[in-house]
Parts: sequence; structure tokens; C-alpha cells
Amino acid sequence: GAPLAGIESYLDGIAAAQMGDDYPPGMTVAVATPEGAFVKSYGVADFDTGEPATPDTLFRIASVSKTFIWVSVMMLYDEGKIDLDADVNTYLKNIRIPEAFGAPVTMNDLMAHRAGFEDTLGDFFESRSGRTYEEAMIRHMPKRVAPPGLRSSYSNWGSDLAAQIVADVSGVPYDEFVRTRILTPLGMDSTTMRDPASIAGKPLNDPALDARMAKPHKLEGGAPKVLAQDAIEPTYAAGAFAMSARDMAKWMQMFLRGGAYGDRGARLLSPQAFAIMRTRAFPDRPNAPDFAHGFMETEMAGYTTFGHGGTLTGFIADMTIVPSLHTGVFVVVNGAEGTRVSDAVSLAVVEKIAGADPYSQGEPEQADAALIAAAQDAAGIYLGDRRLFSKFEKIASLGGEMTIVAHDDGSLTASTEGSVKRYFPIAPDTWTDRARDRLHAYRGKDGKVIRISARMGTNTFERIGFFQSSGVLFTGLCAAAFFSLTAFLGAWRRQGRRIRETGAGLALSIGQIAVALAWFAFLGIFLWALTVLSGASLTDLVEIGWPPSALVAAQIAAYVAAAAAVANAAAIVPVWTASGWSVWRKAHHALFAAAGLFAVYGLWEWRIILAPMTTT
Repeated sequence: GAPLAGIESYLDGIAAAQMGDDYPPGMTVAVATPEGAFVKSYGVADFDTGEPATPDTLFRIASVSKTFIWVSVMMLYDEGKIDLDADVNTYLKNIRIPEAFGAPVTMNDLMAHRAGFEDTLGDFFESRSGRTYEEAMIRHMPKRVAPPGLRSSYSNWGSDLAAQIVADVSGVPYDEFVRTRILTPLGMDSTTMRDPASIAGKPLNDPALDARMAKPHKLEGGAPKVLAQDAIEPTYAAGAFAMSARDMAKWMQMFLRGGAYGDRGARLLSPQAFAIMRTRAFPDRPNAPDFAHGFMETEMAGYTTFGHGGTLTGFIADMTIVPSLHTGVFVVVNGAEGTRVSDAVSLAVVEKIAGADPYSQGEPEQADAALIAAAQDAAGIYLGDRRLFSKFEKIASLGGEMTIVAHDDGSLTASTEGSVKRYFPIAPDTWTDRARDRLHAYRGKDGKVIRISARMGTNTFERIGFFQSSGVLFTGLCAAAFFSLTAFLGAWRRQGRRIRETGAGLALSIGQIAVALAWFAFLGIFLWALTVLSGASLTDLVEIGWPPSALVAAQIAAYVAAAAAVANAAAIVPVWTASGWSVWRKAHHALFAAAGLFAVYGLWEWRIILAPMTTT
């Protein structure tokens, strides 16, 4: 068809530009229309062996795997077996979602990633536990931290729960349902659903398909290095799939045909069910990205798109369907550092087919006073709702705030984790960047902005104050470190000098040095723990074992430092009444005690103390 005309030469140029200096090592692309498809692969599947990537090479598609969950759900909806608005406990056999907030979790909540769960971590480290899918789900069930529908918080656990519902309702394991009801009818014979044997330790897929799987890579010393595959088992549904470009073309054609496949009018989904799947259950940000029954819906080159992205160690995938252009684009690369090459290639292909000017989007000629005022209202500091709230691993969100700055033209600059983007107003409380991401501001009853949706609608960010930010912990620890250092310097300065102090004062002096040592010990161990967290891949952490010893040591050291700080504060009365110290020493102690208590508050706010640690 017309969308495929000239696509190969265009893709060749894009691939050459995006894959400079051998990175990413390999890329596979599928461009589909209802009538046909173009598939091509570039580079290598394995940098060490030089094995070329081909349209038959399987690349892991990470969270694009979730699209099979949502289609499976809609197939059962089509059969009258699932009510999207019913309590999911209605369908679960062995898992029970606790009651909270006076509202049940529904399938619509799961599909929109608005169930209100906190994030999970432990389910990534279950591959060697020997637990079943259900057992791992139960062990790592997240706490409900928000009413359903309020926040967007992308949830792998929630998606895996939906797959378990498919299994419980259909009466067959989820992978069997997908194989018999989707893959076989569509002729998708180059798709795997489980971890490859190289990481699983046993064959969970057809060995012939595992043998055709591309290797993940990272950059090391300026050259690609082959990595071990990520271990997703036993909760494989949300992210373990791998497939060839040819199979992905068939999958996208089903969407482009409105749920139909083949030449005889067979259907996976009725037109009615397909239409429902394409709508949003929560219409509260119509001009910004959100999930439409599991699929990321946004706008690209002026056209509404739906699809999904995904990331694993060494793989980034993107599937984009553009119904108005009768086109689907799938791109996956086997090197996942730097810019998201898959997203950039998808955008370039859609702009090519649409005939769009890639530099014309997103910037209005002039913002009116209302849009400028809205930008000023949105300025502030926000923390993503996709995080752990109740466990020690909340520290994974340290430094993850999004800082929004308003400009005189009504635009916003959003800075988060080293990324800085400019967004321009396009509607009240809605801003867009030059690609396809948008920000949308939610206002409270008093009219003030309380939450921002971002990251393609996968996450909302909650407005926070200083006392909920990373700054409260860093400020407290810096203050504790400063007064610990000055306590040492004071003790050193007093060496060999005749200082007036009582016996109690001497004991208090020794105690203060012990407190300073406790803070320095914690700071050193905490920095070690943060280094381990930031520098290790998922595969590394699986190999190390969860929790890493650095995190366990950090939590123990935090309790010691907190106890020392409380004891130091409790000593303020004897310091002032029985120590014989000078006024300056007493004042220093009081400030040290205050700094320590402030740091303890930061430790509690970030769940470093008085919170459990995930175990496997």
C-alpha cells in the first residue's frame, strides 16, 4: 500500500544515522498496513559472534508483552466472562486484593494503571525461588496507597494480576491461552513467552526459538558488550515475550483490521469489544497521553496513536499503531543506553508516512494570559507516584523529583533525573513537547495544581513540599555530617589542653564522639548502598541476590545512627546542667542534637528506618 512506498530506502538512512559507531548493535523493524507489511533488520543479533540480525531473529519486547494481556482480557469480555467494572476479587481463585478506600479494584483500574498500588520490586528477583506464578504474586502483593482511579502508576504487578485473571477465568494457564487463542490463529510461530533457557536454566520455550534470540548489549569501553538475558520468571506475562519482526507485523495487522485476521474474516475481537478497547475508561485528560484499556494513547505527527513501549536490560521496544494512517510501526533494538532509538525511529517513520514537518509541532504562536497563568500555577516540585511508599526501597526514588519551571511565554521546563524538556501550551493545563509527550495538570478543590501526568501517561507526579523531597534527607544528613565533623575537630583541638568539665561532662564528650562516628559510618555505608543500586543492572542484582548486603548494612547503620541521635538529643539536659562545658560547647551540642533529629526525620520520611525491606 501507499504507506509502504519508499519506506525501505528511508529506513536505511534512519538506521545508519541512529546506529552509528555500532551502537545499538542490532535493530529490527516492522511497518504494517491492513494489507501488507515491510520488515527489515539491521546490524547484528550477537556482537561477539557477528551473527546478523534478520526479520526471523527474536528480540525481547519487554513490556510490549502486556498488549497480549489486554487483548486476552477483552476476548474474555467479549465472551461475557469478565465485567471490566467488577471487583477483580470476583475472578481470582487464590489471590485476594485487600479492601481499602471504600472502593474495589476493577479490571478497568488495572488496564489504566490506576489501581492505586505502590510499586513493587521483589517480583523481579523471584527467578531462583522455585515459587509458582501465583505464589510470587501473593508474596509481593503491593500495598494499596491511593483510591482507584486517582493516580496513574505504571504497574507490572497489576498487569501480571490481569494475566492471572485470564488464567483463572479461562481455566488454562495464561501462556496456554495466548498460544492457543492468539498465536496459533494468527500464525505467529516465532514468538516466545517465557525466559530463554540461557537464564532460566531449563527450556521453557521451543529450543529452536531460543536459539534465534538476539543477545542484549551494553556499551563498555566504547564497544558493545554482550550481557546475560534478564530473568523475569515466574511472573513472565508482563515482560518476558520475544518475537520476530514478521510476527509483530501480524500482531499489528490484527489491530489495523479492528480485531480481524486472515483472509476469511475471522476475528479475535468483535467490533464492539475492539471499539471499547480503543477508548479510555478515565476521560480526565483528553488532550494528554493516557491508557486506553491497556494501550498507551497519545498523538504523533498530528494523529492519534495507540501502542506500547518496553525496556529490559539491553532491549528497548516500541509498537505504535496509527489508525488514521492505516499504519503500524514496531522497532526494537538490542542495546539500551543513551537515547531511545526505537522511539526516535518510530516517530521518524510515522512523520514520513504522514508527510509531517518534524519541526512544526507543539509551539503556539502566542500564549494568552490564561495559559501563562496556568504555567505559573504548575511550577513546583513533584515526585512520581510510581514508587514504593511503605518499604526501605523507597530510596530508589531519591533524586527522582520532577522540577517544573514556568516561562513568560506560557511554556514549562521539566527537569527530572538529568533530563530537561521544554513543553509548550496547547490547551488549558496541557503542554506538549516536540515529539509526543505531554504534561497535564490536575487541580484540587481549591484550584491549585496538585498533580501532573507525564511520561506518556504512564505516571502521575504528586506536588510535594520540602519535607517530602529528597532535599529533606540530604539536608539532614549534611547537617549531621557537619556537626559530626565539628565534634571531631573540637575534640582534637582540646587534646592536651586543660579543659574544665565534670566527670559527667567527660562521659558526655565520649558519647558525642560515638554519635559522630555512628553518623560517619552510616554515611559511608549509605553511599556504598546507593552506588550498588545505581550501578547494577537487573541481571546483576539477581546474581547478587536480593536484598544486597550493602542495603542490609545501610539499614542496620541507619538504626544505629538514629538511636545515637535520639540519645544525643536526650543528653541535652545533663549537658546544660552537669557537664561543666562552656556555653559554646553546649550550644554546639544543642545544634548537633537538632541536626541529628532532623536527619532522623529524613531517614523515616524515606523509609530507611521503621520500614520493612523487600525479601525474596
